[in-house]
Amino acid sequence: MSDLKMSSAEVAATRKLIGLTLSELADELGVGISAVRDWERGRFSPREGLVRALLDLREVHDREVSRLLVAAVAGTPIHLPAGPKPKGWYLALGARVIDRFPDAILDWAEHG
Repeated sequence: MSDLKMSSAEVAATRKLIGLTLSELADELGVGISAVRDWERGRFSPREGLVRALLDLREVHDREVSRLLVAAVAGTPIHLPAGPKPKGWYLALGARVIDRFPDAILDWAEHG
């Protein structure tokens, strides 16, 4: 069995990369906000299952970035939705896309 770990800086950087607040990440992982805060401060480390869950969130975000990059390269406008994830999740997607493809066209998706 592997011993999967993340440093406090890795937890914080991953959370920021996927655009979630402390509270939003806590909700996604089913833990209290104080747990996430303690991980990021280095007081405690997340157990292996929670590290895996955080890495899974990153993987979902990475796949969505890849999908959006294909659209960006094709010159297709990218309409960032407003849900079901928190708005920061989608802003982070857009930021990662324009970091890799500065000419990408980003906008918010229309709502009825």
